[in-house]
Parts: sequence; C-alpha cells; structure tokens
Amino acid sequence: MAKTRKNDSLENQKIRDIPLDSLILWTENPRDPMPGAQTNEEIIRHALDNESTWRLRRLSKEMGEEFDKSELPTVVKKPGTAHYIVFDGNRRVILAMLRRDGFPLEGDQFALPSFPDDMPCNVCDEETALRHVLRKHSDTGSWSQLERDIFMHKYMGREKTVLIRMNELTGAISEYARLNQRYVEEDILNQKHQREMGLDPDKYDFGIDAGLLRELLETIEDKIEKGELSTRGKRNDPVAALPEDLLSRIRENATHHRTVTPQDRSDGSTPFAASDQDPTSQSGNGPSQDPLFPEDADEEPDTPPKRRTRQTRPASFPVFGGRLTLVPGDSNNLYRTLESLWQMYEKEKIRNGGAFPQIFRMGLRLLAETAAQELNMDLKEFVDEYATLAKKQIRDGQSGQDILTFLHNQHVKPENLTGLLQAGAHGYTSTGNKEQTMAISILLGEMLTLSRGKNTNPQ
Repeated sequence: MAKTRKNDSLENQKIRDIPLDSLILWTENPRDPMPGAQTNEEIIRHALDNESTWRLRRLSKEMGEEFDKSELPTVVKKPGTAHYIVFDGNRRVILAMLRRDGFPLEGDQFALPSFPDDMPCNVCDEETALRHVLRKHSDTGSWSQLERDIFMHKYMGREKTVLIRMNELTGAISEYARLNQRYVEEDILNQKHQREMGLDPDKYDFGIDAGLLRELLETIEDKIEKGELSTRGKRNDPVAALPEDLLSRIRENATHHRTVTPQDRSDGSTPFAASDQDPTSQSGNGPSQDPLFPEDADEEPDTPPKRRTRQTRPASFPVFGGRLTLVPGDSNNLYRTLESLWQMYEKEKIRNGGAFPQIFRMGLRLLAETAAQELNMDLKEFVDEYATLAKKQIRDGQSGQDILTFLHNQHVKPENLTGLLQAGAHGYTSTGNKEQTMAISILLGEMLTLSRGKNTNPQ
C-alpha cells in the first residue's frame, strides 16, 4: 500500500513510497518506444541489450553508491488498479528492480546503487506528469528532434512534423542521426526547400515514391557528413548541394506518381508504408490516447487497450527472405526444419497453431545461437558481426527498400536484434506478433547467408 508523506505534497503532486511491484515501466518512453504490451522483465532485458540507447551502466556509475531522493521518478496512477505508470525515471526504476531481483543470467552485469525497499515517487495527474517530462527532456536537449516531435504530436496536440512524416514513409530519420536534428527540419527540409527539391509538402507522401524519397534523405545525410550541408553555408540553399540527376528524377517521378494517403496504408496497397498503428503509440501498458487513461466503468482495469490491425507484409516476402543455401551442419538442419514448419503454418496444416509464432520465435533464437556456436561466437557477437552488414545487403538487393521499410515498421534493426531474439525465450505474450517474427527471420536469413552460406568462407 502506498504511503503518503506528511507535509510534503503540493496540488496535483504527492510524494509517495511505492512498492516496486506496483510500478509499471513505460514502453512508450520516447527514448526507445517498444511495440505491443511488454512486461517489466521484457523491458528490462531490452534496456540491458540496448546500452547505447538506455545507458544503464553509465547512469548507475553516475548515481554512485545510493539513490538520490532528490531525483524522484514521476508516476501516474493507472485508473482502477493499484499500479502506477512510470512517466519519467524508468532507468532509475530499472536499476532498483535489478538491485532487488538481480540481473538476467545472460549478458553483462555491473555495480548498482542501493535503493530503499519502496521507491519514493512524485505521483501526478497525467497533465502534470507530461509537462514535467517535456521540461526535463525536450527543453534540456536529452531527446532527439524526432523524439521531441513525436511527443509534441502525441501528447500536446501538435501536427505531425516533416520529420515524423518522412520517417513514417522511409524510416531514414530514426536511422540516421545526422538527419534527426532541428536545423535539418527547420532549414533544410522546410516547405520552401521541399518545393525547390520537387516535393509537394501538402501531400502525405510528398508526391514521390518512397524509395526515391529515402534516396533523397540519404543524399542529404551524406552531404551533411561531408560538410557540404551544415548549420552554416548552404543550409539556406540545400538544393545547390544536391545532384542535379537526383533532382531531375524526383521531378520526373512526381509527374506520374500515384499519390498515397494514410488511408491507403490500411488496405496493403502500398508495401513501403508504415504500420497502420500510429508509430507514436506502441505500448499496451502506458498512455496511448487523449485522454490518456479514459475512465470506463465497464472495462476491466488491467485489460490492454484495443489496437488497430497492423499493416501486413506484402505476399512476396517469404520466411527468411527466401530459400537459403547453407553449408551442412546443425544450423542448416534447424533452418530447414523451421522453414518447413512455417510453410505448414501458412497453409494452415498445423492444428491448434495459435501459439505458433511464439514457438517459431524460440526456434529463431536457437537457430541464431547454433550458427554463432559454429563460428565460435556467442549470440551477441554473432549479431554484432553480421546484422549491420546483412541490413546493407538487403538494401542493395531486389525490393530492398520495401523490405527495409517492413523491418522498420516491425521495429527490427541490428541494434535491438539480440534483445528480440532473447525475448523469444522469455516472453510469451510479447512474442506473438507474426509480422515481427517474419521480419526477424528475414534479417536473420541474410545473416546466415553471409556467415554460413555455401558461397562464403565459414570460419
């Protein structure tokens, strides 16, 4: 039971000691939103596997030997329950949970501060909590521009910015840090310059094919890297820095392009389109609509909110990205078995197959670990060695952009692949997404081709 501290509360804010078991980590955290309903354990594993984003080890070191009670997490009570959503301070709560429960068996461990048995928290209403989150992260610059834009759109009623829209169509903004900056949004990609590049800012898809839009963004990123576009110089005339051939192809494409609208995404007619679920609403255990926690007397208090159906993959994407030709060995045997099982599942030849995606996810982890062992690596080393290269190979292949967009929509990328594979052995509920399972298999298939293909030189 949460205990109110005397003489230490303000209007809309109360300092309370809350048991860790009553705290729910926020999967919609703009730092690294996660798809679907996730348990605290699954979020912790994901955070540990994505150190470059979460930086738990560094935070633990910065905190020193003990939790500083002047840095309280900000939480909001979930209506009809005894639980609280952690809006701010998720990393500190994770460290407290690790201190109490220990680290997962796999992965690195590090020293942790000491924490009280119950976590002191600032309990707010939703509006106050969101205002605090915005002040602490957006205004201080700890969020990227895209993260700030998503937060402002989702929670503050702002329109989708050019970065959000272009990221939904191509995934390039979240992939390239140099594009994910305020001056890129305001100076390079403002409406005036969009029109000069041949884009139509009034159209949802900017009036050109998504593959060409991504090529434009990658070219801009390359120019920024080389210093040909910067906060000075040609940022106010970016067209002058772009290849004329690319601009000509954009203008030519715009003349015959069939304009795509958000409604087109729900019928599968645009294979490059983002998931029909709003990319800024990804959690089943945190705020997702406005009002964030609608009161409904007929709703079960812990029932996850209903979600719209995800965009399905084009039928041309086979499991593992297509038939693989691997060197003889255990990984080849496992691959062939999994491929056959998936084909049976697709043809509805498996009775009582409701849990098949979860079981297949377990098989993907076993396959990845087996291939790693054949190369004298552990799972993380195998992913680090081959996942990024596999993504590049996919991009350069046939239908590469469509496949990469599909992977992006399912939140499958080299940086989080280890965590997704590990979740397959630990999370039943969170690993039932068939489309994400397919996306993992495609990236893993390319990794197997690179590392265990017959045309490679296996170690």
